[in-house]
Amino acid sequence: MTAVSVLVLLASSVAALAAYRLYLIYILRLTAQQHGCKPVVRYKHKDPVFGLDIFLRTGDAMAKNQFLVEHQRRYDRYGHTFETLNLGSRSISSVHPENLRAVFSKNAADWGIQPLRLHSMGPFCGKGFITTDGSDWRVSHDLLKPGFHRSKISDFGPLEEHFQILLGQISKDGTKFDLQPYLLRLYLDLNTLFLLGEPIGMLSGAPPSHATGFLDAFQAGFNGCGMRIALGPLSFLFPKGSWLKACDKVHKFADIYVDRAIEYRNKINSIEHSQDKTKQRTLLFNIAQATADRIVLRDQIIQAMMAATETTASLISHVIRNLASNPTIASQVRADVLAVGDKPLDFDQLPRIKSLQHAINETLRLYPVFPQMSRVALKDTILPTGGGLDGTAPVFAPTGTQFDTSFASLHRDPKVWGPNANEFCPSRWENDYSPPPFTFVPFGAGPRQCLAQQKATMEASYVVSRILQEFSGIKSEDEKPYQAQVALTAKSAHGCLVSLTTATG
Repeated sequence: MTAVSVLVLLASSVAALAAYRLYLIYILRLTAQQHGCKPVVRYKHKDPVFGLDIFLRTGDAMAKNQFLVEHQRRYDRYGHTFETLNLGSRSISSVHPENLRAVFSKNAADWGIQPLRLHSMGPFCGKGFITTDGSDWRVSHDLLKPGFHRSKISDFGPLEEHFQILLGQISKDGTKFDLQPYLLRLYLDLNTLFLLGEPIGMLSGAPPSHATGFLDAFQAGFNGCGMRIALGPLSFLFPKGSWLKACDKVHKFADIYVDRAIEYRNKINSIEHSQDKTKQRTLLFNIAQATADRIVLRDQIIQAMMAATETTASLISHVIRNLASNPTIASQVRADVLAVGDKPLDFDQLPRIKSLQHAINETLRLYPVFPQMSRVALKDTILPTGGGLDGTAPVFAPTGTQFDTSFASLHRDPKVWGPNANEFCPSRWENDYSPPPFTFVPFGAGPRQCLAQQKATMEASYVVSRILQEFSGIKSEDEKPYQAQVALTAKSAHGCLVSLTTATG
């Protein structure tokens, strides 16, 4: 076949796809009219067939740490709800609270994640709460939920032990340093302790021998999942060889702890003895009481590790960064923490330090742990608003429609938060202020709301309080504008550059 023939064939194929898309749009509009729905404003694509322009633009924005900025620009231009092409498939983006209520709560059964994630992520993390819908999701959710009961997460003893290791490593003489990497290592240890029963030793620098190379493999596996999801129908272009090797290494690492959990399960089932307190607080050992299926246990724990990656550490880093940049607010929060006196900073005491909780809420508003969320329509359904010339009519969403929302944009809407929506202002939470429903959702909403929400916020409260106890001065040393580095979660691309002054007395 000659080059000319190939070009002619390619051109005719593109023309056919374009014609087919126009036909689908026509059918969609007819169906929408039958349901009393109206079209939604459409993104102005340069590529009206596949939407490759927005795909490339999003990739470029992520590479430049402008992902959230790019999404904000789209909402600023097109309004609270608009339609895009996602590699040829229809996608609706919205930050309207009523649409979020429908997708994440009221009509949650109409929307899912399995078509978006399971094929791309399955080889790495299998079936679980991150990749499945329906009964499979429910099984996973029910296996994990008991592990986040207050009795399992209220002991701050292990957290204090690791915090003391962190104190021994960071600069305390007023010199500039980046706190964020220390917090990330702190939580790598704490998360593996909570999930597996053993810290991975990243903070102490003494990892177990079987953990050699695990973190690199985990990150490669995690990143590969993200790339495969982003590529969608083009995921076959992603090189699988090294990725599958990374997946295998992560599986072998997890299997060591799965076998320990099953062995302990058999032990406590065969003879009478009291359960080890450490194992009572370990998520994997709790799940193993409900099932001895090695694959199920491995899938659940790998997915739990994915969800825990960088979340609490990023939250703490953002809180400290905000306090360091606002010394008056930091002084007030520190005074309130010190006012506790000799009372222990425990699960009951921390929520009573109101200024601290306001600072954490305000940080979650400006820098939500999960800044972006997607769902796909599992059947024909309707979004309550966003259609028509005024954007108030219902919108028809046929099976397969992708729904994207940006919590980062939602949380900065001046219509909800006022003209200072982009400013760090913890006082907005005073007098027990509660924002309108589905305008503040840092941990998601509805049945899939993050199970670890209370664990993350209470541990963040503890670590921030301990830093304020230990240091009388926290000064920001970051002169650059904030940029978010976004993966599953978002962290500061510049870290948390501070200088600390040790408290006396």
